[in-house]
Amino acid sequence: MYSRRAGVVVWNLSFSQPLNDWEVRDFASLLSLLESVSMVESVRDRWVWATNSSGRFSVKAYLQVANPGGILAFLSQLVWFNGLPSKVSAFLWYYEGQLTPITEIDVEKVVEKLNVRVTEAAEKVSLLEENVKPRTNLPHLLVHLRERQPEKLHYIGVSFGLTLDLFRFWRKHKFAPFYIGQIPSTVTGEHTCMILKPLNNDDIEVRGLDHWGFYGPFYQDFRRRFIRLLGSSFRAMEYKLAMSVLDPKINFMEPEPALSTSNGFLISLDDFFSPHDMKRLEAYTDNLVDFHMILDLVPILAQQYFQEKLPVSISYTQASVLLCMGLQSQNVTYIEGEMKLERQQILSLFIKVMKKLYKYLYSITSKEIDSMLPRLQEVVMVPHNVSVDDDLQDAANQVKDKMNAETQALLNPEFLQQYAITDREADFENALKNGGVKIPASGLISVKSSRKKMDKRGKGKESHMSNKRRSKDDSGYRLNKKKKY
Repeated sequence: MYSRRAGVVVWNLSFSQPLNDWEVRDFASLLSLLESVSMVESVRDRWVWATNSSGRFSVKAYLQVANPGGILAFLSQLVWFNGLPSKVSAFLWYYEGQLTPITEIDVEKVVEKLNVRVTEAAEKVSLLEENVKPRTNLPHLLVHLRERQPEKLHYIGVSFGLTLDLFRFWRKHKFAPFYIGQIPSTVTGEHTCMILKPLNNDDIEVRGLDHWGFYGPFYQDFRRRFIRLLGSSFRAMEYKLAMSVLDPKINFMEPEPALSTSNGFLISLDDFFSPHDMKRLEAYTDNLVDFHMILDLVPILAQQYFQEKLPVSISYTQASVLLCMGLQSQNVTYIEGEMKLERQQILSLFIKVMKKLYKYLYSITSKEIDSMLPRLQEVVMVPHNVSVDDDLQDAANQVKDKMNAETQALLNPEFLQQYAITDREADFENALKNGGVKIPASGLISVKSSRKKMDKRGKGKESHMSNKRRSKDDSGYRLNKKKKY
């Protein structure tokens, strides 16, 4: 590598391939740098990175020396401070053209100087005819990224075992899932997850303002399939992980009626709910029935909401309850254990969600529902032919006539004849004589009764016989009860 001549270090560097024109200047810079280094032969050779205090090489220190300013210095801050792996960041920058913006002139120069590839040379000559010898003008194994044009990639992807922390890490850096295996691993119990991030590429025409670019329709298709599978294959998945995978939009602005159709919101219930279903939902929101009455409607509401067709703003906890009850078909007891909440808190969150959803649904279909439900026949109010005063006067006259008729009936001699004293005029005259021919102020005169004692005895006899019969019946009833025992 080097030798000493008259106390001066002379470097003898040899390369397996001749240097290119653009490498000669770099080689001269390397020799000038080596000549300024003093060799200490008494110490064992080791690598020392002078720009680092520890003397160890690092990519960060190399970037600081090689590119003290400019866009690369800014990009290096992204590498070391955003938590994304440096290799992934470097790939993204390189394939998006952020590291080496190559012009058309540079591309032409590179194309002209391209050497023959080993694979192309091997195809021209068969192995039987090939002479094994050192080849010249072979392409370099490693080339600086600034000196080659990046391939046009549409996306970059990652595959891993699905866990909450790992998925959130990749999701934070704008990676989206497109496949989750339905059968978990027998070793780890984790589902296989594949995610990707679309790259900026002009080859694909993107319609709309979706930040996912061309991947937007595929991502929406994945979300629809995952929503349907939450009730079967992913029913046991943790609700936090399911919410992270879905990443639902839970904050909506008040949509204008004219923009509801263009935004893809639900504007009709023909294919989902009948008017009777809406009445059941209304009864539950009014606290008239239990939540079991609408359990068949909750999965439909949950699917429409998580597909962002119901623009209703709810909290993250309310969305989690709706996911567990609507998509995973879990009961309240299971949600208590998962979310560490009381039963009444869960039901309170659930009814709040139902009230908000019902309010939106009724606002868009109230006329449709009212027109389809049966209604009572309207009563037509017609003015009466007789005025109120005349009607009251007629009723008063009828009452007076009735009272007069009853009074006359009381004074009728035939009616009073039943109270006449017959065959006792002598007793009546004696009573008047005893009173001094004057009628008392009370107007009552007492006449002694002349009933015969025999009548009283007869009545007493009859009462005695009836008492006897009653006693016999009671004794017979007692005997029957004894026989039953």
